[in-house]
Amino acid sequence: FPNHYRGSACFEILGFDILIDRKLKPYVLEVNHSPSFTTDSKLDREIKDALIYDTLLLLNMPAADKRRFIEEEKRRAKERLFQKINKKDNKYREEQEDLAQQWQKEIEKWEEQHMGNYRRIYPGPDSAQKYDRFYTQSGTLYSETAASKARLEQA
Repeated sequence: FPNHYRGSACFEILGFDILIDRKLKPYVLEVNHSPSFTTDSKLDREIKDALIYDTLLLLNMPAADKRRFIEEEKRRAKERLFQKINKKDNKYREEQEDLAQQWQKEIEKWEEQHMGNYRRIYPGPDSAQKYDRFYTQSGTLYSETAASKARLEQA
């Protein structure tokens, strides 16, 4: 995914097997990490075609050139490897955080307009702040790795 640094580069389609009883109460039987996209009926095909279409539309991915992507990844890896970290210079980090927030708003706006038959379940209007601390904590794990500590010592 070229330029995937501006958002998530991964997604997963899950398959839910649900049983509905006589009273129309649903029961989740299992969740499949690799659901089948084979079609046994016309209805099955319509549902799965729509799912794939909506997924690709929601991803908003331009066509990718594999060679260009590999070169871009190598360039970014070199930049990360040789970047100097200055604890006193928070301006760059703040600018990056502002850009990330702006980009996230643009992504959310795009998703709201191109959801097809998808429905957003996370983050909900009230749940984002509740779970933000987990994302913040996982983001700090990188800064505690041996490689980042070595860069700090050399800076």
